[in-house]
Amino acid sequence: MMNNQISIVGTVATEPRLITTQSGATLCAFRVASGERRFDRDSGKWVDGETNWFGVSVFRTMAQHALASFHKGDRVIISGRLRIRRWENGEKSGTSVDIEADALGHDLRWGTSRFEKLSGNGSTAEAETPDEAGPGEAERELAEFEEEPVRDETEEAGEDGFLPAAA
Repeated sequence: MMNNQISIVGTVATEPRLITTQSGATLCAFRVASGERRFDRDSGKWVDGETNWFGVSVFRTMAQHALASFHKGDRVIISGRLRIRRWENGEKSGTSVDIEADALGHDLRWGTSRFEKLSGNGSTAEAETPDEAGPGEAERELAEFEEEPVRDETEEAGEDGFLPAAA
């Protein structure tokens, strides 16, 4: 299996949702829009380039933290493993570009954030080691999550380029 690491900066495009797989694993899923912005010297103005859309999956304890921390419209930084897969749903087909997040946080270029370390029971903790997946555990959880039907969200984006929250 390929292990392509990627880091992106973007905007949370859908309200994060918590999912529990059939095996009992917890994950948080949301979409992120990452656009290019560059200065056009000819016009003397900033112009928007193409927008890339990513599905983000966050597992285990970090899933709960992401759900509590992120909301649609937040600027975020995400680092993780890139997953590209083809999908078909009836007459529609496409390519899904997803990130299995290893680390994420708010983009402090656009605001402030306050970090609060939590223990396993949700209370503030002095020190705690994040949970780590065993070999192949994240891949099994992601495979189970990917069995859910996928909708073609590129056709459903509103005028502002953002996707509606998942039902």
